Amino acid sequence: MEFEMALMGVLGRKGMGKASLASDARFVRESMLKVVHKWKQRIRNLTAMDERLDMMTMGNLEQLERAIKDMSDSTNNDWLIISALTSLVNRLLGYDWDDGEVHRHLIFYRDRDQENFDHNVMLEPMDAVETLRSTGKTLRAKYAVIDHLRNRTGLSVNEVANVMGMSEYQVRKILSRVEQYENDQRVKFSDISKIERTPLIYDDGYRNPRDLTQFAQ
Repeated sequence: MEFEMALMGVLGRKGMGKASLASDARFVRESMLKVVHKWKQRIRNLTAMDERLDMMTMGNLEQLERAIKDMSDSTNNDWLIISALTSLVNRLLGYDWDDGEVHRHLIFYRDRDQENFDHNVMLEPMDAVETLRSTGKTLRAKYAVIDHLRNRTGLSVNEVANVMGMSEYQVRKILSRVEQYENDQRVKFSDISKIERTPLIYDDGYRNPRDLTQFAQ
């Protein structure tokens, strides 16, 4: 099962139902070469701006590819494969030199579609009205707290970002939406002590109250 799940992570549905073939050396060799091929394409995109990292990761992948090609029912290359994989993971985590120190910073980023995909897959099914209500509570709280920290407490954007665990860019976008609401409605944003009365502002910007916001109340 573990092998099947690992294949599906890279090959998608093509790896489904293959758990029983984990002991078949020919199948493992062929499927893992497909995995390495996709890794090469993906890693090349990630390391394009780092000449040394690109060179070293490609070397690790070629080492892994050779070990996989040479495996058979009679040839056990497990430790060569494990060693190549360990070296590759080391490079991608920033352990680029053989001194146990981190020499590169990592940044993981999701765009809005990717965030929504994660959310939809992980979220238990609920009807549309319940989804709107849940989203409304979360958004109201987030916008009210950020508005309070910046505009009432006087924290800087950087300080607000640190408190909220967000980037400065995200905080500035939310503050600009609050300002858009205040300019549009000609009223001050609600106080944090009355979150239930806080206007509902979506992450793609302020919407007119005539939309579906009544369902999120």
